[in-house]
Amino acid sequence: MKNPMINTNVLHPQDTHTHDNIVKTVDFREDTNNTLELLAERPQVQIERFVKDNIKLSKKIISQTVNVPVTLNQEVLVIEHVFAQPNAPHDNLVSVVTNNVNVPQLMVNGQAITLGDTPIEIPLLQQIAKVNIETIVAEKVQLMTQNVSHETQIPVTLRHEELVTEKVEYDEPTVLATTHIPPEDVNLVSK
Repeated sequence: MKNPMINTNVLHPQDTHTHDNIVKTVDFREDTNNTLELLAERPQVQIERFVKDNIKLSKKIISQTVNVPVTLNQEVLVIEHVFAQPNAPHDNLVSVVTNNVNVPQLMVNGQAITLGDTPIEIPLLQQIAKVNIETIVAEKVQLMTQNVSHETQIPVTLRHEELVTEKVEYDEPTVLATTHIPPEDVNLVSK
């Protein structure tokens, strides 16, 4: 003889393992509430924050050679043969005056210098360039971090319970209770 039974799968929200079928017998005549609770799973999302990468920042010096254009002046000695004339202007820096063909004279800055066996030194000026290096702020770099959001899909398998009803056929009816009716309460109907 079989008993009326209902098959239900009991699920626990925190458990993700496979459950065996649990057979539960419910007698609806004794249960005054007549309510079954069917369980279902739902996802609970937990977001963790962790250090993914470390970025090292450093400065390095890169040297390069550049050509700086500079214009420089220098003096050169110009010797010009000028024959003596009575009222000749002496505008030249250096000029040769030949009053006597055998004894030439030089005019240097307005002064007459006689050329002879003794050498004459005339200073010539020249410019040179000296380059000083100055350090300036060439660029400012601002460092910051920025949060970038992106959507992602996380596959989650969820389970839920459904009510399964099954009709059970009995081989022999089961007598649950017997009620006796007194003969005086029995109404006989004749045909």
